[in-house]
Amino acid sequence: MNVSGVNLNLLAALDALITERSVTRAASRLRVTQSAMSNSLQRLRELYDDPLFHRVGRGIVPTPRALAIAPQLRDGLALLGATLAPGGFDPATTDRTFVLALSDYVEFVLVPPLLRRIAAVAPKIRIAVVPWGLHEIPPSLASGDVDLMIGFYGKLPPRHEEQLLFEDRYVCIVRRGHPRVGAKLTLARYLTLDHVIVSQTRDGVGSVDIALAKRGMKRHVGARVSHFLMVPRLIADTDFVAAMSRRAVEPFVKTFGLRVHPPPLPLPVGKIGQVWHSRQAADPAARWLRETIADIARTV
Repeated sequence: MNVSGVNLNLLAALDALITERSVTRAASRLRVTQSAMSNSLQRLRELYDDPLFHRVGRGIVPTPRALAIAPQLRDGLALLGATLAPGGFDPATTDRTFVLALSDYVEFVLVPPLLRRIAAVAPKIRIAVVPWGLHEIPPSLASGDVDLMIGFYGKLPPRHEEQLLFEDRYVCIVRRGHPRVGAKLTLARYLTLDHVIVSQTRDGVGSVDIALAKRGMKRHVGARVSHFLMVPRLIADTDFVAAMSRRAVEPFVKTFGLRVHPPPLPLPVGKIGQVWHSRQAADPAARWLRETIADIARTV
């Protein structure tokens, strides 16, 4: 296909339609009328000789052809955008918003020093945080809606890059004066207690459960919450126990009257990293942000 005769606005429309799965939302995203977006969709169908989308309920679902086009289309638009950006990068003058997907634990540990650093050397840069508590890579990196994810994660998807930032170890916490926990938290006592866990999923299986299962053991979960920073307060007001990352616990020990114990069984070290899509690898502003975060993480 000769691209010289292709209206590049059509490609932006196709990307919006694939992302939004709705003609109305795609039109809103590009700030055009719904009629104009419908017209663009018809022209795209003629251009690709494919329906590209099928209507399902109130939305649209991409065809296999549209899904196959999506990654290259998104990368191509990003590269085109980079050619239109001002030359060079100066953090002191750059006016840009970065969207970060973070858990509340990572927000608590990294965002305050990051904002202090930005205020000092890049005062026009803004940080927007979207919550992400799952231990996996958010699809919003591939879609371009998020610039960077920082947290725990497993397998790295294709066309993504990563950098380990720091490690953290588990500790167990109970309230000071707990009637059933003395100077030492034994495994036998640990298993008799009600546990608070943090989970974004219904099954709530985590590192502690996996370690116990290897020994043929199981704990009793008394409460499941969605945010790490709820746990210290819950522990302070109950006779529950919780296993948490050490960095998230330390600021609350005195405030909430907590006692910290080593875990009564070996637990894996938590690894916190940052992940970005490969299309952002060469972006000087995005690279500066990643290097800044990595430098801050070394001091945490």
